[in-house]
Amino acid sequence: MSHEMAIDTRTPATTEAPPPSRRAWREVYVLAGMRGLSFAGDIAAETAIALQLQAQGAGSYAVMALLLSATVPPVLLSPLTGRFADRFDSRNLIVAVGALQALICVAMTIWTSPVVLIGLSALLSSGLAFTHPVFGALPSAIVGKENVPRASSISQTTAMAGMVAAPGIAGILIGRFGISVPLLIDALSFAAVVAGGLFIKTRLHKDRGSAKAAGGEGDEPAKAPYKVTSDRFLTAVLILSGAVMAAASIINVLIVFYVREGFGASEETFGLIMSAWMLGLIPGGMLVRRAKNLRYETILIGTFLCIAVAILGTGLAPGVWWIVPFYVLGGIGNGAQATVTHILLNVRVPDTHRGRAFAALGAVSNTGPAIGYVVGGAAMSLMAPRYGFLAAGVFCLLALAAFSGRVLKSADADRADADRADADRADADRADADSKAEAL
Repeated sequence: MSHEMAIDTRTPATTEAPPPSRRAWREVYVLAGMRGLSFAGDIAAETAIALQLQAQGAGSYAVMALLLSATVPPVLLSPLTGRFADRFDSRNLIVAVGALQALICVAMTIWTSPVVLIGLSALLSSGLAFTHPVFGALPSAIVGKENVPRASSISQTTAMAGMVAAPGIAGILIGRFGISVPLLIDALSFAAVVAGGLFIKTRLHKDRGSAKAAGGEGDEPAKAPYKVTSDRFLTAVLILSGAVMAAASIINVLIVFYVREGFGASEETFGLIMSAWMLGLIPGGMLVRRAKNLRYETILIGTFLCIAVAILGTGLAPGVWWIVPFYVLGGIGNGAQATVTHILLNVRVPDTHRGRAFAALGAVSNTGPAIGYVVGGAAMSLMAPRYGFLAAGVFCLLALAAFSGRVLKSADADRADADRADADRADADRADADSKAEAL
């Protein structure tokens, strides 16, 4: 049965599916806007806090702790958040968590010591750990699996558009007004997420007890909980993603010191450089929708190659503005990779387990960066930021060489299994037709 749901990694056709209503597509755009506002607010706040720590004389370990506070909670909470997303009303989760996150952002404007900011950042990311699986699972529920490629592309691309200006705006705001204004903007973004959650009429698991009331289906997850590892292709994709993201995330610790101290650039310049990566996310997400003749595994390997080249190029940059084109390239790869992964999970994972699948994706997506942040913090005490970039780029290429073959082989194995299953069904249908003809 799993092979029938995880077979062809080409972009699935959508022409045979009945078109969703205008209301459904409006909800897709509202969902995308919610994610964009949430991500933009988070990035603005994280950029502001990182600059604040650097201005206070904090070292790489403080920045590493800040980044870890945003990545460790989703990893630790993934078993719980996945079950919540698969069991409880999606609207209630979005509204309750969004309201709490807005209050946390306001609290950050009151207590600004590094320890408190890092602790509150951990609470903020814990909320994202609960809403991320819900946001990931909603597109399929809104427009159906046949329209997931388009819906996921819209959701990812529009969400990424909201992230583009955030670092640059944060750099300008903190340079002129301090840390409070970006944090208040983050609070407003979560208030908008709450409003969007109330607007979207499509709801996952509207009745809290529906899973248990369904009889056998309600007990099945407890006996045999869904695991992404049951899908060979997705497992290989997540392993490669975690390895490459670990290498790529080393630079997130190094970049503020590389730009500010290595090149002597201003806060505004740092913010604009960070926006360059975000700028690449938008065309990256759009390219996936247009690459209809390429298989997903081919696109994924190409995206990781873009990220590796971007990191190496940044480490070789002779001047601060040379970083911009390489960061745009890295953003293109990052955006395409995120979009493809969301499409795959929506298409290949059963409806009743999609929340757990997205929680697993969140855990992998945060474990890799968490490892990268630790290594990045240690690298600052061993080498100059430039050499840290070069080492991370080389490691990224090595990870790609080591795991890309597994992605290709597992995809080929899935297609071979699908072909055999189709042949068996065709033989069974012919045999059934022959038996009926003989009976007549």
